[in-house]
Amino acid sequence: MDELVKTFHIDVKLLIAQLINFGIVLGVLWYFALRPLMRMMHQRTHEIDKSLKDAKQIEQKLREAEHSKESIITEAKKESAVIVEQAFGEAEKVREQKLHETREEMERLSAKAKADLAQEKDKMVASAKQEVAELVIAATGKILEKNIDPQINRHLIEETIHHAKK
Repeated sequence: MDELVKTFHIDVKLLIAQLINFGIVLGVLWYFALRPLMRMMHQRTHEIDKSLKDAKQIEQKLREAEHSKESIITEAKKESAVIVEQAFGEAEKVREQKLHETREEMERLSAKAKADLAQEKDKMVASAKQEVAELVIAATGKILEKNIDPQINRHLIEETIHHAKK
């Protein structure tokens, strides 16, 4: 080794001093720069991992919320369809009821009108019979005054009135 030291002109004391200086600089750099840098890098890695984990959780919750939203919308559509169907059913029932009531009212009014017409007809027939009877009595009276005695006249008048009333 001596030859190597002489050939390259290496000073061993200087080499040892430089090695000690290099060790001191390396120690200072490690303690003041590399260690805090490693700690900061580890902390940053931890924060990134946590952010990624949180992002995955948020994405999962978003998917669940989307699925929940779709199921709620589907359920709401089903409920609205049932409500609409019930409303149509109720409307049909109300329509049928109103139609039935209208028919009953029409039948009642028709029956009342028929009764009123029959009553009016009976009144008119009675009035016509009364007028005919009066005309027959008057005509018979004029004819019989000249031809028959009062007793027979009276009997014929009563008989005519009796037949006219029937």
